[in-house]
Amino acid sequence: RPSIELLFKRGLGSAEIARRLQISSSTVRILRRHFAGGPFILQQDWAPSHGSRSTLAVLEAHFPGFLDKNLWPASSPDLNPMDFSVWGMLEGKIAGKVFATVDDLKAALEVAWASIDDGYLRRTVNSVKKRLRACVKARGSNFEILL
Repeated sequence: RPSIELLFKRGLGSAEIARRLQISSSTVRILRRHFAGGPFILQQDWAPSHGSRSTLAVLEAHFPGFLDKNLWPASSPDLNPMDFSVWGMLEGKIAGKVFATVDDLKAALEVAWASIDDGYLRRTVNSVKKRLRACVKARGSNFEILL
């Protein structure tokens, strides 16, 4: 759990601290269960919320040594497995359906996420190293032709 002192040091109010503790505890439980205690890397991107004080405080408390957004190139969807592969698969699973509410859409996405094969996710994540090498070879330019 994040230390309360660390969260206060980040300048958060008590309501925000309570909310972040609840979210972070459930997220950490899900991550540990999903990865079965094995190693994993938490990758930040340039979404504005990922640089917020409260997010950074939770990450520092739960994931010491996490790769923050400043270590990852901005606007780099070709290097992020969620962007170059997983979101498209999820979209394909719910395409053509109409949802009455945002909650219905969220529920459909959760079902679609649960149906993704672990092997697919492993292959997708394992492809990142090849993509990084291609990006370096292309000097940060368009590299997908090199894959």
